[in-house]
Amino acid sequence: MSSETGIAAIIPPDTKAQGKLHGNLGVLDVIFTVVAYNGPAVVFMGFLPVLILWGNGLGAPAMILAAGVLLTVVATGLINVSESIKRPGGFYALVSASLGRVVGLGTGFTALLTYFAALLSVYVIGGQAFSDFVVNFMGGEPIPWWIVGLGCLVVVTILGHFNIQFSAKVLAVFLSLEFLLILVYIIAVLAQGGADGFSFESFTPEHMFSGALAVGALFAITIFGGFEATVIFREEVRDPDKTIKRATYGVIALLAGSYAVLAWVFINAYGPAVVMEILTQDVAGASGASVREYVGDIGYLFANVLLFTSAFALQLASHNILTRYVYNFGVDKIFPKAMAATHPRHVSPYKASAAVSIVAVVGVFGVAVSGIPNATLYATVVSFVTYGMIILVSTLSFGIGVYILRNKTSSALHAILIFVAGAIFTAAMIFASVRFDLLSGLVGTPAIVMLTVCWLFILSGVVLGIYLKKNRPDIYANVGRRDN
Repeated sequence: MSSETGIAAIIPPDTKAQGKLHGNLGVLDVIFTVVAYNGPAVVFMGFLPVLILWGNGLGAPAMILAAGVLLTVVATGLINVSESIKRPGGFYALVSASLGRVVGLGTGFTALLTYFAALLSVYVIGGQAFSDFVVNFMGGEPIPWWIVGLGCLVVVTILGHFNIQFSAKVLAVFLSLEFLLILVYIIAVLAQGGADGFSFESFTPEHMFSGALAVGALFAITIFGGFEATVIFREEVRDPDKTIKRATYGVIALLAGSYAVLAWVFINAYGPAVVMEILTQDVAGASGASVREYVGDIGYLFANVLLFTSAFALQLASHNILTRYVYNFGVDKIFPKAMAATHPRHVSPYKASAAVSIVAVVGVFGVAVSGIPNATLYATVVSFVTYGMIILVSTLSFGIGVYILRNKTSSALHAILIFVAGAIFTAAMIFASVRFDLLSGLVGTPAIVMLTVCWLFILSGVVLGIYLKKNRPDIYANVGRRDN
């Protein structure tokens, strides 16, 4: 009988010797990790009101369901290709296998930008949420968001040093509390009959196709951000094909169902006739005010606490996903080989995790001195998450379609459906490029500069791929985690 205990007991000796990532994550562990990246409390308190106000108004619940259906189509292809190539690496590996290594590297760099922006954005909103809590509930003085952010960063760095299963347990606790808040709110509004009874106007064609439809579609797709991250944990789950498939569909179904119902209940909590006027007056405080009205002061206090803990869960989930992209680049020798190191005891990509934390410190200070007003700081930083995610999903959709047609892993009809989804995502990406001001809150030269920086970073991955192809064919041959 083995005398090993804890994480060592589930790591086969050959895996330890090779120094590769390994774990025993189940379906719920992956769902908790990915949905925590989505931040349900942050979505409820901050994003859903914006989706309703700036998007297609009362039709937002239907738009969320439509986005869920569209992403489910993409998910079927994502799973199909993932099961075929059986490689870790997320977008980076999938696109490399379908559209080639050069495009794959560009996609990998897009993922780095997207998840790094996600990490910085939640350090911002977490710090702001904590400061607001101190002022509003403790009567204290405002605390600069970056001080709180750096404190959280230290804790995230410590958790990121250990095996992913430890983080998954932490995320499960926070996520359960977030969904408890949402469930209590929904039940409270339903029990009290909303403002004037419950209307199903949100699901009529008149409202489904009203307002700024393109903006609504873009925001609706964004609230599913992270659904694709299931495949990045392929090395750390048990029975990868079954676990990844169930977790991916589970994430989309959970987000589509809960957010659509939540948006519908929120609209009826104020009443379809007045909700748009309320949001115009106070979009930032509308969710909190609704919680206070229907759940009471204790619920309102709980919601504000969870806004901070949700941001922390987002920080940890974003850190873990970004760390694994850095780790995969290390394995392929695109980044220094040290980034591929795994901890001998915890079997975690601890050096990649430390590198992410170091860069995050620089990023936090950079955002802190950027001069962007606190009122729009979160929206500006998170705009890169929205923009990067739509680029990633567009590229992935076309890559999946090409892979299916080339390798006949599914039907031509399946590939065509995914191409259609890709065309819709591409249209959203073009709209986001033209109207980047709607996402970022920046106008004129600042918007152009930030958009240019974004594309320069993405294209640097493509340029690196071309360079490696001509000058380092030994490294180029490994691009896309072909070591598996």
